[in-house]
Amino acid sequence: MDKTALFNLSYGLYIIGAKDGARDVGCVVNTVTQATSSPVTLTVCINKDNHTNACIKETKEFSVSILSEETKKTTIGIFGFSSSRDRDKFADVSSGHTLAGMPYVSEGVTSYLQCKVIEFIDDFTHTIFIAEVVEAENLSEEPPMTYAYYHRELKGKTPPKASSYVTE
Repeated sequence: MDKTALFNLSYGLYIIGAKDGARDVGCVVNTVTQATSSPVTLTVCINKDNHTNACIKETKEFSVSILSEETKKTTIGIFGFSSSRDRDKFADVSSGHTLAGMPYVSEGVTSYLQCKVIEFIDDFTHTIFIAEVVEAENLSEEPPMTYAYYHRELKGKTPPKASSYVTE
């Protein structure tokens, strides 16, 4: 099977924010999809080895920062290629908190969403979270970053824990 055919699926890039007690944690994902419009629900897929995954299972809440084409490549590097277990990722970027206290990146993003987990599904190496959007705010009119833009224009790499990772 030529798994590179999956690169033709359309993706965006997002930073998922969560809490580990009082500490902000997060990771980059490319799998956020609106599932329904009333109520507004999303599906989000996160590797089980990501610390953020365990924190979301504990709190049943998370935020989604929708990255724009103006997002710094260093921001993606911080959230995609290091662990929240070892690093305070939000200390190195401009950020804010939703009304419920979930962290979001505030620079280089189009919008943020606050989500409450309804259910989660074990999917081999990843967890699929189904969540209701309970808060949303637009922060800029910049175009959202697609995964294709990230690879083509920024020459970005895919982290091994990403759902779209293909061994080179």
